[in-house]
Amino acid sequence: MSKTQRNKKLTRNLMICAITVLVIAALVFLIILTQQDGAGMNCFQRNATVASADGVKVTMSEYRLTYDMLAQSYSTATLTDEQVKTLQENAARQVLVQKIYAKEAKALGITLTDEQKEAARTSAQQQIDSVKEYYRDSLISSGTYSKTALDKQIAAYYERIGMTEGGYLAFLTESAEASYYSEAITAYYEENGNDFSEQELLDYYRETVEESMYTENEDGTKTANYSEGDYWYSLMLYSIGYSSPMLYVPEDFIYIDFIKIEKGSTEEVNEVIEKVNSGEMSFDELMASDENKDTYRGEIQSPYPIGKNDHAQLFSSDEIFEAAKALEVGSVGTFVEEPVEAEDGTVTVTAYLFRRATSDMCMDGETGVIKLDFYPEIRSSIENEYRFEKWLGDVRFEDALYAYKGALG
Repeated sequence: MSKTQRNKKLTRNLMICAITVLVIAALVFLIILTQQDGAGMNCFQRNATVASADGVKVTMSEYRLTYDMLAQSYSTATLTDEQVKTLQENAARQVLVQKIYAKEAKALGITLTDEQKEAARTSAQQQIDSVKEYYRDSLISSGTYSKTALDKQIAAYYERIGMTEGGYLAFLTESAEASYYSEAITAYYEENGNDFSEQELLDYYRETVEESMYTENEDGTKTANYSEGDYWYSLMLYSIGYSSPMLYVPEDFIYIDFIKIEKGSTEEVNEVIEKVNSGEMSFDELMASDENKDTYRGEIQSPYPIGKNDHAQLFSSDEIFEAAKALEVGSVGTFVEEPVEAEDGTVTVTAYLFRRATSDMCMDGETGVIKLDFYPEIRSSIENEYRFEKWLGDVRFEDALYAYKGALG
């Protein structure tokens, strides 16, 4: 065999070897890509787009993390198919908004400070570390700890959620940064004005509140989505900073200015009532004084809307409501409860003074949707909600999103 022939043969063998290596590498890579995670999904399925809106996309892995977290609250509950669908779409929306925050901030020229970026990375890393700490503590507690065992547990965890540790860290960092972008975007529009008109906002607010209060039936009638006591229960939660108040005054409500007096005897409360009746002290003067033990004084703007079956947070007796309803606007009524003796022998007598009133707190008349600015913090919340609606106006959910139900499937 000539030297030229030997060189050609060597070249051919090297090419065959190289091709073989590439084929084997491709096969190994394909095996990795098609390996299933804890949810039975391969890499292609995990990276598939399940929702999109406003130019951003959500992958199955991102959606699964958020959905599984939300679904934990319903692990022991029975949800209808429609409720599961709502939960699925809400999870996808949550991730979409998270991504849109960063996109919108960039469009507005908003950037995070170095401190905010570092805080987001630190928060994300702490959650990553907590995973390791959980499995390490669990292994130590069971007496089976070793680095190999820990690495195996952590690998199984990330296989289960369908993400690498690096991918999970990036997702958590993005989530933490989204909260900073949210604050910055809100501040930007507060300073520069909204990207929509006031009338657009008011129309959205009215429609949203009305839809939350009533469901329209096929025959044109409406079914209330609230129950007796919901109005004042929501105000109670609002007064302690727990949630927003109900933004609708039902049609059968009336208004009263309200005073609650607590004394050690019936004679003492009657003395206070007599002062008001005789003109020695005005109703408004007593209502503003420390004699007034009304829990909501200074917390909820007076006059108060009350309904026949929606006043228990103020007083329990339906007799008081009927007495108030029978009054003419501006007239004052009173009600004195029976003395109550505590275990230590202390006696308390509670009395109520109430004045029939009117209110302009609603957009149309005395009932219906409450004005947008009646509760100061509501406007900002509604503005953000409306902005979300505009961002998600072209939202698209893929079939794969509905197919994944996690623990609720």
